[in-house]
Formats: sequence, structure tokens, C-alpha cells
Amino acid sequence: MKNMRKFTLGVITALILMLFSSMIVGAEIEKILVQSPPTVGALPLIWIKESGVLADQVELEISISPDHQRGLSLIAQKEIEMLVTGVNVGAKAYNRGIDIRLLNTNIWGIDYLLTSGFKAESWSDLEGKTLSLPLQGGPLDFLARYFLLKNGVDPDRVEYVYMPSNNGARTFQLGQLDAIVLPEPMVTITLKNYDQAVLSLDLQEEWGKLHGGDERIPFVGLFARGDFAESRPELMKTINEYYRQGVDWVKENPAEAAALAAEYFGQPAPIVQESFSRINLNIYPVEETRELIELYFNEILKLYPEMIGGQLADEEFYIQAD
Repeated sequence: MKNMRKFTLGVITALILMLFSSMIVGAEIEKILVQSPPTVGALPLIWIKESGVLADQVELEISISPDHQRGLSLIAQKEIEMLVTGVNVGAKAYNRGIDIRLLNTNIWGIDYLLTSGFKAESWSDLEGKTLSLPLQGGPLDFLARYFLLKNGVDPDRVEYVYMPSNNGARTFQLGQLDAIVLPEPMVTITLKNYDQAVLSLDLQEEWGKLHGGDERIPFVGLFARGDFAESRPELMKTINEYYRQGVDWVKENPAEAAALAAEYFGQPAPIVQESFSRINLNIYPVEETRELIELYFNEILKLYPEMIGGQLADEEFYIQAD
């Protein structure tokens, strides 16, 4: 009888320990792995992490890397949950069968045409000139050729020099290029370092001239792995809402946001803060976003269809997180 009581007590103790352990496990904070290039579009995510507004629900682990293809591979292999990358990059991956969905589009303007020793009043002034672009068949290559065509210039009458933006900026500052398209904060850095640099054309303004004054170009988005997004719809809405608050925080606290960029990206805080005035960081409702993306993609399909995988992404591409 005594042994039976000991056995019963042991069983009860074991059950209590098991219950307690399960409660501890259940209380563990979920970790979400995110990859992003060193871009202002990552700053609202960094604010979410640093402010702790989601600390009781999830822990964001943010990896800063410019390698978009690696990010797509990690999404496909289910090794990360979220990715900041080009909207066209995500759409192309989706159309090719990678399970990736768009949560929001956040950078709508960041690129400018700089010229060396002269001001280009229009794209026609580039005829016969050298123009540096980061990637043949990429968004800036498309936009440059698109604007040339719309301004009555045969794109083949411009000499293109394709090289990564960092290399292009260095070559431009040596006076070896007539023109270059660069994103911020490289625009600000180049204008400070090279006294022959002239800020000639705002690509967003040029887009607006052709589209009823709307200057928004959907450049960069925050994506989630499809299975993760489908299993956590409420979390997607929560992250999107806090991301929206993070956008507001960046705008209202430029010095603090620039300090975060310096910490996470290794970029000089004063340069980053100055560059904010030339960056359109915003998010919009999903249906408005889709309309703007499809306007942009329909123009891409006329010149570089493979840039987005040959077709418009269907409605499943867009996470309903409003």
C-alpha cells in the first residue's frame, strides 16, 4: 500500500512537471527571421525590433544582406519567414513557383539621374552619352529606356555601362562617365564627393509626367513566405500595422532613424538623414498598391517581360493585411 502511494505520488509529480514544462514551451516567443538589404525600407522593421512593440508576441531577427537571390533561396528552403526585396524580384519569383507573397510595398521613390559637368534638362540630352546602370534588364535599365522612348530618343543611341552602383559611383566620380542613375543615399554621397556632379532628373517626377502626376513607382516591398502568411493572417495584419507606425516614426524622428541606419547598415548617419528628403517611404492599402504595381508591371511587360516572370502576378500574390 505504501509503495502504491509512492507510485501514485510519483505519477502526479511527473504529470505536474509535464504540465509546467508545456506551459513554459507555450510561453516561448516566436522567432521570425527576416533578410533585408541595407535600405530605408528595413528601418520600420528595425524600429519594431528595437522598440519592443511586438516583444510579447514575436522576436524579429534581422539579417542585413544585399544578396536578393540568397534571400529568395532561403524563402524557398523555408529557412526565413520574411524578405525585403524589389517588388519585381518578388513577382518574378512568385511567377516561377516560389511560395512568396507581398505584405506591403514601402519604397516608392529613391532613384535619380546624375550628370557630370552638365545638366540634362530632359532624357534627350543623353543621346550619344555614356550612362551607368546597375543591372542590364533590371528596374533602372527598364526605366531609363522607357523614359528615353517616351522622350523620342532611340535607347540604342545611348552607350550603357552596366556595373554595381558602388562601382558606378566611383567611376562617375573619376569623370569617366557622362551620367549615372543612383539610389539614395548614394546620390547624397556622390553630390558631396564630386563637385562636377549635377542632380539632373528625378525618376519619380519623370514617371509622374507620364501618369497623371502620380509619381509613385513601386520599387521595394516586404514579403512573407506563403505558407507562413497563410497560417498567421492576424500576425500579418499586426506586423503590417506596426510597420506603418514604423514608417511614421522614421519620418518624425529622422536623426534617430539615421542613427539606426548607421548601426545596422554602416552608413554615415548625417548622410542618411539628409537623404531622407529624397526618398518616398510609405505604405498604402492593398488594392491601391495592386493598382499601382499593375500599372508599373504592364509597362515592364512591353519592354522586359522576363523582369517580372512574363506575366502579372495573380491576386494570391497580395496578402490581405489592411
